[in-house]
Amino acid sequence: MRHHGPGSARAVRAALEAVRPGIVLIEGPPEADALVALAADADMRPPVALLAHAVDEPGRSAFWPLAEFSPEWVALRWALEHGVPARFIDL
Repeated sequence: MRHHGPGSARAVRAALEAVRPGIVLIEGPPEADALVALAADADMRPPVALLAHAVDEPGRSAFWPLAEFSPEWVALRWALEHGVPARFIDL
């Protein structure tokens, strides 16, 4: 998954429903895999974001914002709702 917007989010949901993958891979920091389950919490509602940084070089950081209409958020929630593993991947 890569971010694009509300239309892409609808297309992603439709594709996931049609294909029913065994795993969902989402662009983002692999170090955030441990946080995936937090998206299932009823109190966790977008907008939310992931932030990754080097402890010894905080200037080296990256930010992944997620909105209700983000394809990444839709894919993450779909995976959680269907008991499918979700992982973050990035080059």
